[in-house]
Formats: sequence, C-alpha cells, structure tokens
Amino acid sequence: MRRLTAAIVFLILFTAASSYLWRLYATKFYDITGNAAWIWPQHRLSRNVPVVFFAAHDFDLPEHRAWTRIKILGDPEYTLYFNGQLIGGRRVGDDRQLDVFDVSEIARNSGNRMLVAVRSTNGVGGLIASVDLKPDIENYIVTGEGWKLFRRWDEALPLRDAGTAAPPMVIGRPPAGRWNFLTPRKGDRVKPVTRVVQPRSAESYRAAVPTVEIVSGVAVAGQKPLRATAFDFGPTMGRVRITAELDSPVARVIEARTANAPEELRLIEPASMPFVFAPGERTVTDPEERQFRYVIVFGGRAHAEVLQ
Repeated sequence: MRRLTAAIVFLILFTAASSYLWRLYATKFYDITGNAAWIWPQHRLSRNVPVVFFAAHDFDLPEHRAWTRIKILGDPEYTLYFNGQLIGGRRVGDDRQLDVFDVSEIARNSGNRMLVAVRSTNGVGGLIASVDLKPDIENYIVTGEGWKLFRRWDEALPLRDAGTAAPPMVIGRPPAGRWNFLTPRKGDRVKPVTRVVQPRSAESYRAAVPTVEIVSGVAVAGQKPLRATAFDFGPTMGRVRITAELDSPVARVIEARTANAPEELRLIEPASMPFVFAPGERTVTDPEERQFRYVIVFGGRAHAEVLQ
C-alpha cells in the first residue's frame, strides 16, 4: 500500500514538474515569436513533388522604434528580401535556429515589404517570421493568414505584388512538428555582389547518383544514371548561381554539388545542392557562400557561375 501511495505521489509530482517546464518554455518561445505561426502553401504533402513559393507581406511601422529586426526560419531553404534588397538566407538542414537580421537602416515608416522565397525538393517544410521593434514591443509583424503566397516567380515581387496570390495554409504556432522550440541567432547578411565569375572550362560526362525509392513501404537504395557537367572555376569562394536553359510550367529540381579535386568528379555521391526552380524562374542562387573548385550539375541543360 505504501509503495502504491509513493508511486502515485511521484507520478503527480512528475506530471506537475513536466507541466511547469512546458509552460516555462512555451512562454519563453512566445517572447521570441509571439503570435507568429508556421505557414505553407495549400498543398498535399504526400505528393512528394518540389514546391517553391514566395511569401509576401506589406506593412507600415510606427515612427518611434528602437530597431527593426526580422526573426525568420524557412525550412528547408529560404531567401529573405526586405524593401527590394536581398538580406540573407540559408539551407537549414538539421539546424533549428531562428535567424535574426537587423534591417533598421532600410526600414521605413510606411510602405515596407517583406518577401521570402522558400524552396523544398519534396513539398514538405514550413516558414515562420516576426518583426521586432523594441524590447517591450516585440513581434509587431508575424506570419499568419494575412500573408500572400505566389507560386510563380516575377522580377517585380521583391517590390510589389505580381501575378496571382493565394492565402497560406497555417500549420500552427510553436512548438509544432519537428521544429519544436527554436532559439534565435544572428543571421549572416549577404554581401553585395562585386563580381560574377564564369567557369574556365566545362566537361560533360556520364555519372550516377545514389537514390532511395520507397517500394511497398520499404526504402530501396539504388543508383540513377545522369548526364553531368563539371564547371571548373579554379580554387574560388562565393555563391553558386545556376541558370537553366529552358523555363518550366511546374516547379522542378536541378541537382548539383561542389568538388575541390579532379578525382572527386566521378565519385558516386549524393547531390548536396538541390536548386529548386519555380515556374517562370530561370536563375536560382545558392543562399550560402562556399569554397570549391568545381560545380557539378546533374541532368538538364544548365550553366553555373559564381557570385563574389
């Protein structure tokens, strides 16, 4: 009887402690993103097809503000524009941190515009963002139902609406899904482009990349033969930009990876840099700076260059 009583008391205390910790972390996360919700296009996630969308929001800001900071995470890959300027972005991977960008120097009292390009190879992901103004007024602007989503790229989108917009699907407020609770970190601003580097040479060859296919619910590993083109830039550093020769009416993926030595070109490795193109989009830039010699582009006719 005493053991049963002790077990019940332990269970009650454990439940109370867990509830307290949950409320503590939930409040902490609310302080970070407030009412911001994860959003995504109206899309059936089970289709396993590439998805690209451009989330836009126009807003005014109060005159008296200590700063204008954007907290953002677009999973699996995002690029942020603010008032027409490219701010930053990254390929998220397993990292679950909010990037914080200070855009105070280009924020205006009226007519601000935030645009986020989000890319997914399999149609699964999420976008969350908020705008902070001062310590006691956080999360002035948050992602939610009021945002507009565009599925086709237009050069005017960083500055104004262009084309047909649709409302987002609201996934929910944090903690949600695999993202759980996020922590903020300083985002890396994109450096202005001062030079576009063209490859010294290009070599085409037959290659194979590893694949994993689901057959009757079982993951089956294999290889897919593909045409590959290795663009030789010499030892360099910068952001890779891929230009497709043809437009596509639907979202599509051009696989690529980097290498540093000739013997790495024909290695059977997974393509580590998928470039997901939206309809109407001929050029996509890797959001992250890398150090390499070669850019290998698989399948499709496309050209690589480096932004420095």
